[in-house]
Amino acid sequence: MKLPRRQFLHLAAGAAVTPATRSSVLPDVPTVGEFLPGYEASVWFGVGAPKATPAEIVDKLNREINAGLADPKLKARLGELGGTALALSPAEFGKLFAEDTDKWGKVVRAADVKLETSR
Repeated sequence: MKLPRRQFLHLAAGAAVTPATRSSVLPDVPTVGEFLPGYEASVWFGVGAPKATPAEIVDKLNREINAGLADPKLKARLGELGGTALALSPAEFGKLFAEDTDKWGKVVRAADVKLETSR
């Protein structure tokens, strides 16, 4: 369901978006990075396979998934929701995964976050 622009603006008053760039859905809402340079937090989704998966299978999955992500209807719907499809190669996705793991690992260590387990 798409909210009218005035409702988005009302909801966003006094707020900011966390990706590095402004949202196409909320173009008048600033990014956190505009106030805190270098700040960026994005959500992404990806598809993985077991490490021993043959390269030809990984490549085929990658081609088919990227073909789906190129579909104009899917791209339009993602855009309506403020999202962007990233059609990456396996190597590019691995790099993104490693960079985010490193970035958020530093945050966890700096904040001294401890895992709690329940019994």
